Amino acid sequence: MSETDNLFKAYSVQEIASMLGIGKTKTRELLDSGILPVTKVGRQYFTSPASIQEFLKKNIGKQIFF
Repeated sequence: MSETDNLFKAYSVQEIASMLGIGKTKTRELLDSGILPVTKVGRQYFTSPASIQEFLKKNIGKQIFF
C-alpha cells in the first residue's frame, strides 16, 4: 500500500461505500452501528483506505447483517 492509503482524512458516505463496494444505504447502516473503523466528527467520517481494507480482512468468512 502506498503512503496515502494510511492517511486519515474525511470521507463522504458515498466514498466509503465505494471503498466497500456496497450501496450508500447499507454503508450508512454500518456507520451508524459503529462497526466500521471510522471516527465521526460532526457530520464527517474520518478513516483511511488501509483501515477499511484491514476491516475487510479481519472479517473474511463472516457475515455481517443489518
